[in-house]
Amino acid sequence: MISIYNAYENYHLEQEVKNISNNINLLHQKVSSYKNNVTFSEQWNFISEKSIPIVAVSSDGRGIVGNLTVKLIPGNNNVLINTNPFLETDIQYSVNKAVAVAKMKSEYNYNKDFIFDFNAGNAQLIGGGSAGAATTIATMAALQNKTIKNDAVITGVINTDGTIGRVGGVMEKAKAVADAGYKYFLVPKGQSKFTYYEREITKEPVGPYFEILNTKYVPKTIDLKKVAKEEWNLTVVEVSNIDEALPYFFGD
Repeated sequence: MISIYNAYENYHLEQEVKNISNNINLLHQKVSSYKNNVTFSEQWNFISEKSIPIVAVSSDGRGIVGNLTVKLIPGNNNVLINTNPFLETDIQYSVNKAVAVAKMKSEYNYNKDFIFDFNAGNAQLIGGGSAGAATTIATMAALQNKTIKNDAVITGVINTDGTIGRVGGVMEKAKAVADAGYKYFLVPKGQSKFTYYEREITKEPVGPYFEILNTKYVPKTIDLKKVAKEEWNLTVVEVSNIDEALPYFFGD
């Protein structure tokens, strides 16, 4: 009796395993068929990836042109950040503001995760706030499936209302952008001209054998638009908000 019962159970178990296997094969066939027949817009719901150049000043004072890639994957509105090299802690706040502005200016169903990959080449430490405007543009391009042009770079802090705030190291960044072969460099409003203080040393004779060295700092104003165009063939453009910047990055 026991042997008959065991045989029955084994037969029953084999049938369940066979049914499960058939169901799995059927599911694989349906998924494969769906992937082969979905439209482009449906495929975009799986993942979208866009890249944009970013520019920063390294810890040793050099301008650095790097790259930012944003990926959208199915998820629950999470923001994930990968950096190479290490960026200052303000990058997290900057990225979250950029995502908020991009959502505000795009149709978004809150069903994706945002993955950001910052790569700044050989820089050892760079600030993240100045990449806020670029991060916003890349995120908008991913959400709206826009093509990003390849002849412009932007620097600027992004504010929650979409305005672009001031940054440092504009001259160093402009030189790096020009050396990298870009045509346009977008900077925050009012930052194409800046004043710096140049040290001047004058000699004042004291008697027949001595002289006093006097040091003073004289203000000098640089017109970055003029310098960049004449020396580097780079067009510097001031922008006050993200909408003014978009025509330089989004195709028709």
